[in-house]
Amino acid sequence: EQGFKEADVIVEHTYRTQVHTHLPLETHGVVVDWKPGNMVVYASSQNTAAMRDELADYFDISKGEVRVISEYTGGGFGAKHSAGVYGPMAATLSKKTGRPVWLMLDRKEEHISMGNRPNSIQYLKIGAKKDGKLTAIQQRSHGTAGVGLGAGVGRIAQVLYECPNFATEQYDVYTHAGPGAAWRAPGNVQGAYGLEQAIDELADKLGIDPLAYRDVIDKSEIRKVERQRGAEKFGWSRWKAPGSDSGPVKKGMGVAQSTWPRFVTLDSTAEVRIMRGGAVEIRSSVQDIGTGTKTVLGQVVAEEFGIPTEDVSVLIGDTYFPTGPGSGGSVATGSITPPARNAAYKVKMELLEQIAAKWASDVSKLVMEGGKILDKTDASKSVSFKDALKGMRTSQIIATASRSDDYGGFQQPWGLAYGDLGSVQFAEVTVDTETGFVKVDKIVAAHSCGRPLNPAQVESQINGGVIQGLAYALYEYRVMDKQTGFMMNANVDQYKLPYAMEIPEIESLIIEDYSGTSSTDAYGIGEPANIATAVAIANAVYNAIGVRIYEIPITPDKILKALNKI
Repeated sequence: EQGFKEADVIVEHTYRTQVHTHLPLETHGVVVDWKPGNMVVYASSQNTAAMRDELADYFDISKGEVRVISEYTGGGFGAKHSAGVYGPMAATLSKKTGRPVWLMLDRKEEHISMGNRPNSIQYLKIGAKKDGKLTAIQQRSHGTAGVGLGAGVGRIAQVLYECPNFATEQYDVYTHAGPGAAWRAPGNVQGAYGLEQAIDELADKLGIDPLAYRDVIDKSEIRKVERQRGAEKFGWSRWKAPGSDSGPVKKGMGVAQSTWPRFVTLDSTAEVRIMRGGAVEIRSSVQDIGTGTKTVLGQVVAEEFGIPTEDVSVLIGDTYFPTGPGSGGSVATGSITPPARNAAYKVKMELLEQIAAKWASDVSKLVMEGGKILDKTDASKSVSFKDALKGMRTSQIIATASRSDDYGGFQQPWGLAYGDLGSVQFAEVTVDTETGFVKVDKIVAAHSCGRPLNPAQVESQINGGVIQGLAYALYEYRVMDKQTGFMMNANVDQYKLPYAMEIPEIESLIIEDYSGTSSTDAYGIGEPANIATAVAIANAVYNAIGVRIYEIPITPDKILKALNKI
């Protein structure tokens, strides 16, 4: 209350976001083969270890009797962490029949029962001084995750900008509909849609360019660089006052930001082994849901040994291997790549000690690079990596490592690591004010994820996040019969998605940020890639037509109603 009394400018509005169902290319499902004492589960899973533990608990058997294998997952955006209902069903039938049971959900079942991003009705009141400094933020939200929980709008309004006074109330409303589930940055995508529009409205009232205004209130050095480089790449200097284009077809530009914590899971273990025959392996139960985990693990081990990545066999997605993290919350890369490097380092040092003894040298003088082991002080001492393996005392050298606390001993409950994964996204749109049609022309996405181990895969993740954000902004919408709770568009025909012609030009900027907190300094990009897109598009639509759309998806009828044309 005192903060609002001190404010010179106040923005107060309600924003609405829709229910967003899960629609991965591969639906949820399993094949279960339960023989006495051994249940083998082939699963489309984001968390093999969690699925194993859940099935063991459900049937009151030991974890050692359950083996979960997930060689490939055809898309997982938060809802594939558990065995669900279908897992125990298939396992029960397999036990009764003594035969493997295949159970894959059809598309309708996927829509209605496998989780969704809950909707939100968000009230926001934000106050600021004439110089732009925030004085108070009040937030109140209601949302429904159907028969489940999780309809909050996250903490983005609390942490993105510096504000001395903050209050939030976030309510779940139960309805007789399918349950909510984690959905790529749970809560934060909804929360950003309200917050980043309100910040733009404050900039309007203060007469400040919305990008420049974020320089005033945002203390993040990472996002400052992202704003600078993104604006240059995007051409923000072309920005004009809202609704200033003449004619029925208008162009608009918008910007929005996001933050996501650098989460890690300490229960993340990797095993690295080298064998006398020349094989190099890394093993972990961590799965690859299409994000490139398998590739970066091979890269990390190869870098430590100084050998090509293709010489490393990466064996993952099997709970017979050491426990790896689930793929959710952007935790996998930051959790499993440090143990992979540390285990490889242990193996390397044991091999170098054997070589040093043979050469009567000191291990500190030896290096692995270019597929060879070299003595830095004596050019005559050199052996290829593969020949060195042939001369090992034992048939193999094996080492395991688990995720340690960040350097300096920094650790918080559940493994919240230092800093945040910042992002800034710019959107350019064309709006036809006679038809209400919105076309997204271009997105520039500036992101940081620590050290980008594989820039091409990082860009791919950003592309996917942007496309999903565009779908959320303009197309996807669960249509419910409010009398019966029946989903009317549980398909891939009437549940609208963007196709090739709707995909804009997407440019990614990767800002490298080395915090020096682990042996790889790498973190995930999955969540941040998706948070800012929808609201950047909404801000661009406002810039085009001069009227703000407070509810998504931004469909032609909403545009025409806002312009008083229908």
